[in-house]
Parts: sequence; structure tokens; C-alpha cells
Amino acid sequence: MKQIFTLFALTCSALCHWEPAVADAADTLYLRTREKKVVEIKEVYPDQVKYKTANGKGLLTIPVGDIAEIVYNNGIKDVFNAFHAAGKPEIKWLSNISYSDKPEIRLSACVVNEPEKIQIEVNGVPAQVTTRSFKTVKEEGCSGGVRISQQIALKEGKNSIRLIASNKSGAAHSESLSILYEKAKKRIALVIGNSKYQSGSKLQNPENDAKAISQKLTGLGFTVIERIDANQGDLRAAVAQFGSSVQSQDFEVALFYYAGHGIQVAGKNYLMPVDISPQSEMELKVLAVSADEILDQMSATDENSQRTNIMILDACRDNPLSRTWTRSSGTKGLASMSAPPGTLITFSTKPGSTALDGDGKNSPYTSELLKALDVPDLRLEDIFRTVRVRVMELTNRQQIPMENSLLTRELILNRTR
Repeated sequence: MKQIFTLFALTCSALCHWEPAVADAADTLYLRTREKKVVEIKEVYPDQVKYKTANGKGLLTIPVGDIAEIVYNNGIKDVFNAFHAAGKPEIKWLSNISYSDKPEIRLSACVVNEPEKIQIEVNGVPAQVTTRSFKTVKEEGCSGGVRISQQIALKEGKNSIRLIASNKSGAAHSESLSILYEKAKKRIALVIGNSKYQSGSKLQNPENDAKAISQKLTGLGFTVIERIDANQGDLRAAVAQFGSSVQSQDFEVALFYYAGHGIQVAGKNYLMPVDISPQSEMELKVLAVSADEILDQMSATDENSQRTNIMILDACRDNPLSRTWTRSSGTKGLASMSAPPGTLITFSTKPGSTALDGDGKNSPYTSELLKALDVPDLRLEDIFRTVRVRVMELTNRQQIPMENSLLTRELILNRTR
């Protein structure tokens, strides 16, 4: 009788006059979220159903659109929005991970159709999933299912992981996830941002640039030595500390980043501490820090070294001995530098030109570099090719970044697979 009335209620137009249908107790209400309620159905309308819970005194209302089906106490079933409520579990991975440089990761999956038992297999070895109870959730991507989140220990190399869930209707297993685990290799960076020069014009963005790069590199697994507005003593000490670490430890990558005033004298490049005021090119050679000396600190003494060295110079400034110290004026810029084996040297603009400081928070070059470092699984060469194209577009080809490279192996800084 209930079924006949319900079908009539759903098909009748708004002109029909409705009289509530009263039902017996112990009906089962299945929601589209796959939640199950044992209730007493009291009234069925085209757009809603009213019911009473076992201990409830008043009527509760639920829209028909939220109902999957009703199974009445006499066995008759009304289907509103069909789903297989009594089938064996179905499993869908919510995590999309194929690479890790950490020995433990957390994986998530969605299991529908009321699992009674869930196991996880790591490389064929089963383990019980640690959960207090299986509760239906309403999260996006797992609405009406059970969300499983499990910490997984990986072995070095390839790992195969799958979930197995079972209930009275049978057992099912997920697709196997293949995850490559490689131990994180050590990386080190020296990051300098000089803005507040005591002689000559101050620069707006090098401090912001350096801090943003430091944060980004830290997120990519680098140990970062950072110096902001470094005077001569601070800059030389930081370079010495950096060089000592590079030469005494086994690093995958050594990276030097500099934003600030840089000067070319007699074909050599010098980086300017904030507290010097050289009166001649001879004084500058003594007081400033040679970019070649920093490169020497990074160069491998072992011919079999697999380390990749990266020097990034967002410092192609005009010579402040002859002009006002600005990041964008003049035409002289920095000189080209030869890269030793295993090294990539990048310039924010080509030799003989100057780089823009930018009107925003970061220079055009560093702004695009930060974006490129966010792109997963991009090769080192492709990072700087992407930066070059974008900077040329943004500056209408006023600034053309370039690189001198003698890399000996492929490197991916932001690896996800």
C-alpha cells in the first residue's frame, strides 16, 4: 500500500490534494550519502518525506532529492535515487602520489558500501588500517563513503600499495599505487639580498627577492644560509661558510643566489656589500666580492663528484662608479662567465645589459623564477628557459635572461614522481 501511495504522490501534479500517508514502524531509510536510518515513515509527499525516529517525539522532514530508497517493514521498496546499498565495497584512491623522498607518507582513499573490515597491503604485506570506526563522511570526492587516511612506511625503491575492503557481500581491492621512494639528498644554498646601500641609491626589491627565494628553496629541501643587506665582513664570512660546507659534505646541489648591485670591471664581475664606497676600480677589486671566487668555492675538487652547482645573479646593474646606483639604468651590466663542469650560471639579463628592479614586490626575473620553481617535475634547464620566455614577454624584450651551462646530469628540483 505504501508503495502505491508513494508512486502516486511522485507522479501527481501540484493540483492534487494531498492526504498524509501513515506508515508502520521499523522502516529503513537509505540516503544518497549512503547513510542508513531505521525509522518510522509517517508521510510521503512529492518533494519530501516525513518520518519519526525510534526515540523521537516529533516528525523530521527530508527532501526526496536526498533519499536513495526506502525499504518498508513489509519488504516493499521505493527507489528514489538508486544506488547499490548492499553491494561489496568500492574503493577509490584520493591520493595521487608516485614519488617520495621521505620514508613515510600519508595516503587517503574513499570506500563506499559500508565496509566491515579494511586492510592495506604494502609490497604484499597486509596490515590492519588503524581507525576507531568507519563513519560516513560528506567530503567532496567521498560523499557518502568512508574516508581512510593511513600513514605508510616505504622501502627504498619501488613500492606497491593497495587497499582491501570487505563486507557481507564480499571483498574488493583498490588499484595498486606504485610509489618510488628515494632518500632525500642534501642541498645547500647561499642567498644574498642587498638593498640598503650606504653609498649610492638604495634598491627596492633585493631584500624581498632574497627572502622569497630562501623560503622557496627551504620548501625544496635546501639548507639555506641567508644574508640580507650584508656588509663586507658579513658577505665574506657567509661565502666562506658556504664554501666550507660545500667542500666538506656530500651535497646533491649547491646553489648561490644574489640580488643587489653587481659591477663588471675589466671583464670580471663583482658583488657589492652595502657598506663599501670604492673610489676607483682598483679599490673595488679589493673591497667587493668576486663572483669568480664564489664559483671557485662551489667547484668540485673530486673529479667524480655528482654535485650540481647553480649560480643565479639577479644583479646586472650599471657601474655605480660612473653613474647613479639604480637597478635599471645604464647599459654596461655584468660580463659573461664560463661555467665549469657540472655548473649552471644564470643571469637575469644578457651580458652588457641591465636588469629591471620592477615595480612590484619582486624583480621581474625573481618573480618568474619563483613561479617556475613551483612547477612539479620540471628539469633545471627548463626552469630557466621558462623564466627567460616570461621575462622577455613582461619587459617587451628589454630584459633577456641567459644562462651559461656545462651540466653533466639531469636535475629536477621539485620532484613529485
